[in-house]
Amino acid sequence: MQKVLFFILTLFLAPQALAARDVIVDKVWMRESVPGQTAATVQLNLYVTKDAKLLSVSSPLAAGGEIRHVMKRGGKMQQRTLRDLQLEGHSNTLFGERGLYLMLTGLKQPLNVGDHVPVTLELAVGGKVRTIETEAEVRQLELSYKHYNDPAVVDHQ
Repeated sequence: MQKVLFFILTLFLAPQALAARDVIVDKVWMRESVPGQTAATVQLNLYVTKDAKLLSVSSPLAAGGEIRHVMKRGGKMQQRTLRDLQLEGHSNTLFGERGLYLMLTGLKQPLNVGDHVPVTLELAVGGKVRTIETEAEVRQLELSYKHYNDPAVVDHQ
């Protein structure tokens, strides 16, 4: 009887456990804000096992969220807001590097070192919309520009 009950529970729970592994979010963090700052970048790694589409980013601590692509054209940096972002299966996307950024706009309060900011990602995976809840740790603002990984950027320390 216990084996039958275990088998029935496994049938109901296994698809949910496998679906939870379709999307992995890690290394989520943000920098502390300065007085008057109204937007902040969320740094994170997003791994998907199946083709997916990132639809949105949001937080209760911000009025809105945006997916941004920054590129250099004609020697000038340009950015555009993306409606969504296609993600290939078995890919790892690093936000905050290589021109892709997740921005929280209209900050409702300052971000202080040690705070944990709730962040929600909405993705379409396998024809279904999934909501991923995570938390970004707020880290100390660095006064160095070395993290841009661009030799044209001068370190002012």
